[in-house]
Order: sequence, then structure tokens, then C-alpha cells
Amino acid sequence: MAEYTSTLQGFQHLMEWQLTGLPEETEACVAATVLPNFWHIMNGEKFSYDTYVNAIKEWRGKISDYKPTVHEFLRDGDQLAGRMTGTIQVEGVPNFFESFMFAKVDKETGKLEWLIERSIWGKVGGKPEHGVN
Repeated sequence: MAEYTSTLQGFQHLMEWQLTGLPEETEACVAATVLPNFWHIMNGEKFSYDTYVNAIKEWRGKISDYKPTVHEFLRDGDQLAGRMTGTIQVEGVPNFFESFMFAKVDKETGKLEWLIERSIWGKVGGKPEHGVN
């Protein structure tokens, strides 16, 4: 759906929707925003559509609070880039994160064809523990 990939506000909504909601609603959310042949690379690890759905479902089950903020957003033709930061409470532990995202958008549907993401995160008040080399 183009409304999620055309503007900063739409992309902000997409980022919020991905990790909020009930785990059993994950398939509907993912199907509304990405193509069936979608793939995701997160910090160098590639995930197929099915693996992505299962990962989002698992995260939704662990998260009790999620506050992403998209700071930068660029859409040029079928290319999308964004940067967001925020806080996320995972299994009761408050964490911070920063993500850089690059994606290809399907011109007809506005859904994501693929997403490459580089993220770091760790406990609030500490240094990043994940996504650092």
C-alpha cells in the first residue's frame, strides 16, 4: 500500500505497526505492506518472507512498549531510504535502537519488495550490545 511508503508520516506508521499489535495479527500486517516474495537483510543476515513473518510475530510477543521515530525519509521512484531511532521494551527490559533502512518499493502496489537494514541496540543508558562489530 503506497500510503506506507510514499511519505515520512506513512513510513512512520508502518514502522509502528510492524512491531505493535497481537502476534496473531502479524500475517495481515505483513501481507498489507510487503510482497509475497519479499526478503529482508538485517545486519547481514537474509530472511525470506516466511522467516520475516515468524520473526515479526516473535518480536510482537516479546515487546511491551515500542516508540520508533523516523527522522529521515527519502523516496525516489522505487527506492526508499530511512533512518529511525527509538526505544523498545523487550521482555521488560528498556532498550534503545537506531536503524538505517534501504528498500525497493513495488511501483504498482507501493509494497516493499525488499528491505536492507542496519541496526544497533542495547539497554537504555548503556552502549549498544547488538549490531556492533
